[in-house]
Amino acid sequence: MSTTGYQLAENPLPVGMAEFNAFAERIITAAGQFADYDSMKWALANMILHADNNKAAFSDQYFIDRLRKAAANQVASAVFQEIKTKQAEAAAQKLQEEQSKTVEATTALEVVSDEKKD
Repeated sequence: MSTTGYQLAENPLPVGMAEFNAFAERIITAAGQFADYDSMKWALANMILHADNNKAAFSDQYFIDRLRKAAANQVASAVFQEIKTKQAEAAAQKLQEEQSKTVEATTALEVVSDEKKD
Protein backbone atom coordinates (compact mmCIF):
# COMPACT_ATOMS: atom_id res chain seq x y z
CA MET A 1 0.00 0.00 0.00
CA SER A 2 1.31 3.49 -0.85
CA THR A 3 1.59 6.43 1.52
CA THR A 4 -1.65 7.90 0.13
CA GLY A 5 -3.55 4.78 1.16
CA TYR A 6 -4.49 3.55 -2.27
CA GLN A 7 -3.34 0.20 -3.53
CA LEU A 8 -1.41 -0.46 -6.72
CA ALA A 9 -2.33 -4.13 -6.96
CA GLU A 10 -5.69 -5.23 -8.24
CA ASN A 11 -8.25 -5.55 -5.47
CA PRO A 12 -11.52 -7.45 -5.50
CA LEU A 13 -14.54 -5.29 -6.17
CA PRO A 14 -16.42 -4.39 -2.99
CA VAL A 15 -19.27 -6.63 -1.92
CA GLY A 16 -21.50 -5.10 0.71
CA MET A 17 -22.04 -1.52 1.79
CA ALA A 18 -19.24 -1.44 4.36
CA GLU A 19 -16.74 -2.63 1.75
CA PHE A 20 -18.07 -0.17 -0.81
CA ASN A 21 -17.85 2.76 1.62
CA ALA A 22 -14.27 1.85 2.55
CA PHE A 23 -13.42 1.45 -1.14
CA ALA A 24 -15.00 4.80 -2.05
CA GLU A 25 -13.24 6.58 0.81
CA ARG A 26 -9.89 5.13 -0.26
CA ILE A 27 -10.34 6.04 -3.93
CA ILE A 28 -11.73 9.55 -3.32
CA THR A 29 -8.98 10.32 -0.82
CA ALA A 30 -6.31 9.17 -3.27
CA ALA A 31 -7.89 10.99 -6.24
CA GLY A 32 -8.59 14.19 -4.36
CA GLN A 33 -12.12 15.37 -3.79
CA PHE A 34 -12.77 17.60 -6.81
CA ALA A 35 -16.56 17.20 -6.68
CA ASP A 36 -19.05 16.64 -3.91
CA TYR A 37 -18.54 13.36 -2.09
CA ASP A 38 -21.87 11.78 -3.07
CA SER A 39 -21.32 12.58 -6.75
CA MET A 40 -17.95 10.88 -6.64
CA LYS A 41 -19.45 7.83 -4.88
CA TRP A 42 -22.18 7.72 -7.52
CA ALA A 43 -19.52 7.83 -10.25
CA LEU A 44 -17.61 4.99 -8.59
CA ALA A 45 -20.77 2.89 -8.31
CA ASN A 46 -21.47 3.58 -11.99
CA MET A 47 -17.93 2.55 -12.92
CA ILE A 48 -18.36 -0.75 -11.12
CA LEU A 49 -21.59 -1.39 -13.01
CA HIS A 50 -19.88 -0.70 -16.33
CA ALA A 51 -16.59 -2.46 -15.63
CA ASP A 52 -15.59 -5.49 -17.67
CA ASN A 53 -17.91 -8.36 -16.74
CA ASN A 54 -15.05 -10.82 -16.98
CA LYS A 55 -13.06 -9.15 -14.18
CA ALA A 56 -13.81 -8.87 -10.49
CA ALA A 57 -10.63 -7.07 -9.41
CA PHE A 58 -9.17 -3.72 -10.44
CA SER A 59 -6.40 -1.46 -9.24
CA ASP A 60 -7.28 1.72 -7.37
CA GLN A 61 -5.53 3.60 -10.19
CA TYR A 62 -8.15 2.26 -12.60
CA PHE A 63 -10.86 4.10 -10.65
CA ILE A 64 -8.75 7.18 -9.90
CA ASP A 65 -8.02 7.66 -13.60
CA ARG A 66 -11.67 7.26 -14.53
CA LEU A 67 -12.85 9.71 -11.88
CA ARG A 68 -10.44 12.32 -13.25
CA LYS A 69 -11.55 11.54 -16.81
CA ALA A 70 -15.21 11.89 -15.83
CA ALA A 71 -14.49 15.27 -14.21
CA ALA A 72 -12.55 16.38 -17.29
CA ASN A 73 -15.49 15.30 -19.48
CA GLN A 74 -17.84 17.46 -17.42
CA VAL A 75 -15.55 20.46 -17.79
CA ALA A 76 -15.24 19.89 -21.54
CA SER A 77 -19.02 19.61 -21.83
CA ALA A 78 -19.44 22.88 -19.94
CA VAL A 79 -16.96 24.55 -22.32
CA PHE A 80 -18.96 23.26 -25.31
CA GLN A 81 -22.18 24.60 -23.80
CA GLU A 82 -20.59 27.97 -23.05
CA ILE A 83 -19.34 28.31 -26.63
CA LYS A 84 -22.69 27.22 -28.09
CA THR A 85 -24.48 29.78 -25.92
CA LYS A 86 -22.12 32.55 -27.08
CA GLN A 87 -22.62 31.50 -30.69
CA ALA A 88 -26.41 31.49 -30.30
CA GLU A 89 -26.34 34.92 -28.64
CA ALA A 90 -24.12 36.29 -31.43
CA ALA A 91 -26.42 34.83 -34.09
CA ALA A 92 -29.48 36.31 -32.37
CA GLN A 93 -27.76 39.70 -32.13
CA LYS A 94 -26.82 39.59 -35.83
CA LEU A 95 -30.37 38.64 -36.80
CA GLN A 96 -31.76 41.47 -34.68
CA GLU A 97 -29.37 43.95 -36.32
CA GLU A 98 -30.33 42.73 -39.80
CA GLN A 99 -34.03 42.96 -38.97
CA SER A 100 -33.49 46.46 -37.60
CA LYS A 101 -31.74 47.51 -40.84
CA THR A 102 -34.60 46.03 -42.87
CA VAL A 103 -37.17 47.97 -40.82
CA GLU A 104 -35.13 51.18 -41.21
CA ALA A 105 -34.84 50.67 -44.97
CA THR A 106 -38.55 49.92 -45.29
CA THR A 107 -39.42 53.01 -43.25
CA ALA A 108 -37.13 55.14 -45.40
CA LEU A 109 -38.77 53.83 -48.57
CA GLU A 110 -42.22 54.56 -47.17
CA VAL A 111 -41.21 58.12 -46.32
CA VAL A 112 -39.78 58.66 -49.81
CA SER A 113 -42.90 57.12 -51.36
CA ASP A 114 -45.17 59.38 -49.26
CA GLU A 115 -43.14 62.46 -50.27
CA LYS A 116 -43.55 61.65 -53.97
CA LYS A 117 -47.34 61.42 -53.53
CA ASP A 118 -47.45 64.97 -52.17
